[in-house]
Amino acid sequence: MAETATQVETVPTPATGAATAKSRWLSLAVRVVVIGAIAAGMTWSVVSQWPQVRQTWLDLAWPSVVLAVLAVLAGMFANSMAWRAAAADLEHQVSVPAALRICMVGQLGKYIPGSVWAYVLQMELGRRAGLPRARAFLATLVALGLGVVAALGVGLLSLPSLLDATADSGAEYAEPVRVALYIVAVLFPIALLCAVPAVLTRLIQLVLKVLRRPPLQHRLTLPGVLRVVGWSALGYTLFGVHLWLLANAQAAPGVGGLLRSIGSFAIAMTVGMFAFLSPSGLGVREAVLVATMAPFLAGAGGIGAATGIALASRLIFTVADLLAAGIAALSGMRQLRKATGESAGGPALDGAAAAVRAEQVPAPRSGADAPVTTG
Repeated sequence: MAETATQVETVPTPATGAATAKSRWLSLAVRVVVIGAIAAGMTWSVVSQWPQVRQTWLDLAWPSVVLAVLAVLAGMFANSMAWRAAAADLEHQVSVPAALRICMVGQLGKYIPGSVWAYVLQMELGRRAGLPRARAFLATLVALGLGVVAALGVGLLSLPSLLDATADSGAEYAEPVRVALYIVAVLFPIALLCAVPAVLTRLIQLVLKVLRRPPLQHRLTLPGVLRVVGWSALGYTLFGVHLWLLANAQAAPGVGGLLRSIGSFAIAMTVGMFAFLSPSGLGVREAVLVATMAPFLAGAGGIGAATGIALASRLIFTVADLLAAGIAALSGMRQLRKATGESAGGPALDGAAAAVRAEQVPAPRSGADAPVTTG
């Protein structure tokens, strides 16, 4: 006897309509609050540092500033590709535009007080791109952990100059640099061990178990890990190039200065995340950069000029964050408008959409497709 499948249409009631409208308004209010908090944080970051950096900023050559911003943007792109490679090794393919939106827009959360908002934004943006929140969070953790491995490896280039800085106990930056080197000494062997694919896979499976999410179906691969580390190393290298460009506007650090700028910036950014002994970890980052650049800027202001460049670097990162997020968001809006226009006038896309809808609604099973029962 054949059964006829009937489709039940749900008619929205006034109560459900009111709940939906309330949910939309609440979502809009949360977005407005988040955007306002990010804008306030970025404004405060610029205003609070401007008195110290004003003279150095005005003395910088504008071609160097523009090139430095471009280097930072390129480094952010490389870090986004590292996140995408991590997501791919976690069994989720993410397009390049989607990865850029998730990383570059999500990183604006770091300007909100607290250390978790960037991760929360990346998880939400990942969910909108079709990535489960748990996987988006894990992709961020994997990219962050393997990024530490890459940063500490690149940071070896600046160890000689940092060790020389700690030898001068009278220097004002000696103690923070010593703290940074202690952190590197502790983190590097742990990071290397966790970067082994088998160990990293077990750690991820443990996190998924704690989150009560399905486990991975395969282990992380060595090529996948190397891709994440490679993209991260490229990102830190480009960040160091931006620092060298700023120093080059004041002096002539040369190739040796370039290598030390790359290594010191990688270490500075890493220890800034883990320097709990320093207020917010901020003093360590500046101290590492000052200790590296001061010898090259002895004839252009010494420690004062190096401090100004370190603060100018923070402002450049703020500008680059805003530019990167704006470009990524505009790219998303253009793709949405293009898709909307094609769906309105393109029969091919209409057919594809109909096919997707057909896949989302399971058809009644019969004959060979029906489940087999016994008894």
